[in-house]
Amino acid sequence: MRTLHAAKEGDLCLLVPLRDALSLHVDGVDHELAAGMGAIGGQSTIDAPSGMQLLSIRLRRQLLLPLVQSASDLQSVAIVHDTQAMGLLRGYIRALDAEEAITTPEARHLLALHIHDLVALACAATRDARDLIEGRGKRAARFAAVKADIVANATHRNLTIDSLAARHGISPRYIGALFAGAGITFTNFVLEQRLAYAHRLFADRRFGHRTICSIAYDSGFGDLSYFNHAFRRRYGATPSDVRAATLRAGLAGSLGNDGTDQQVEAGGARNAWLSKERSLTHTD
Repeated sequence: MRTLHAAKEGDLCLLVPLRDALSLHVDGVDHELAAGMGAIGGQSTIDAPSGMQLLSIRLRRQLLLPLVQSASDLQSVAIVHDTQAMGLLRGYIRALDAEEAITTPEARHLLALHIHDLVALACAATRDARDLIEGRGKRAARFAAVKADIVANATHRNLTIDSLAARHGISPRYIGALFAGAGITFTNFVLEQRLAYAHRLFADRRFGHRTICSIAYDSGFGDLSYFNHAFRRRYGATPSDVRAATLRAGLAGSLGNDGTDQQVEAGGARNAWLSKERSLTHTD
């Protein structure tokens, strides 16, 4: 694919190939970007292979230029290597992508500042800007990256705060402080992700054949009694209750408005559903 890429209204654009390399043509000069690297500029021609993944971020000049050391480098194109700051930026974007819609203007403004801060760090921010960013954007991005890591690996029973800290190059104490600042503990956040994963499986009829024990195990729990207690406390129902409610909802959906089953003959499949439901309500 060859395409002309340009930011609007005089803004800048950061292009980051997430998979495969990217060829960039700017002012008669060719640049090769490996996965994880970035290029900041106003307009460029891109050659991209089929199936590549590309992250494109529109940046406000008035937010970025005061933070960087060599603003003149951004007049044409600035190549950014795959540094720790770039890794934080990618992790922060992934975490935002998993969030629900961000509706308040205050939250949108704060997130925009964090993104520009991380881009500035990747572009060698000035010393004064680094002091500002350390207390503003970098901490938020680090926390987002840590949470995204937990969400992706919550079902692994060997997930610990020590292993997480080692992956991100920070101390377990710092991770604890990040969660404390958000009013939650690392342990409770992991527990919430594991319970949510298990709940999704119990609420999905495709997993109706799975035992409660096997789903608890696959969700990261090693103790079935603890899992049942934590699940009931979180959702106010047992796993069997959630599964039975899903089966009832599926059965109701297969009935016509007059109460007759329009999907099966002689009610055979309906009787099978009811029989299965009765057996599942006693699997705890």
